[in-house]
Amino acid sequence: MRAMNWKALLLVILLFAGALLAGRFLGQQQEGEAGEFDVLAPIWCEPGTGSCIYDYAPGGEIRFSLQPQERIKPMEPLTAIIEYPEGEMSASSLLLTGLNMEMGQNRFTFHKDGDAYSARIMIPVCTLDRMEWQALVRMTIRGRRVAVPFHFSVERN
Repeated sequence: MRAMNWKALLLVILLFAGALLAGRFLGQQQEGEAGEFDVLAPIWCEPGTGSCIYDYAPGGEIRFSLQPQERIKPMEPLTAIIEYPEGEMSASSLLLTGLNMEMGQNRFTFHKDGDAYSARIMIPVCTLDRMEWQALVRMTIRGRRVAVPFHFSVERN
């Protein structure tokens, strides 16, 4: 019986070590993926009142909006729209993360929609009455890969 307990303990230790290594490997992969983009300074915006406008230093404005504006609430289907009217642009993904509470990472994919890019998203529900979010938009503008962090809040009511 004592030998079985020792084997079970060894198995638990090996499984735990394997899980740690797998987590570290996956974390390094995500860091490498984020490292492919130049992360710009964040901007605070109010998507319920109109487009969020990021003054892109090399030239032009990046416009981010959530539609419909009157329904920007948790667990409501929304459309995120990214536009760059001044030139060549493509958007790949939006990574939604909580700022004032850990809410995991929620990734959405953009699709070309006329001159803009759009993604169907849903903001997770939180126990806080007011949750602050970051929508990190990964895009390519004139060959430069940038990640633009748009910060905003959502009321739970």
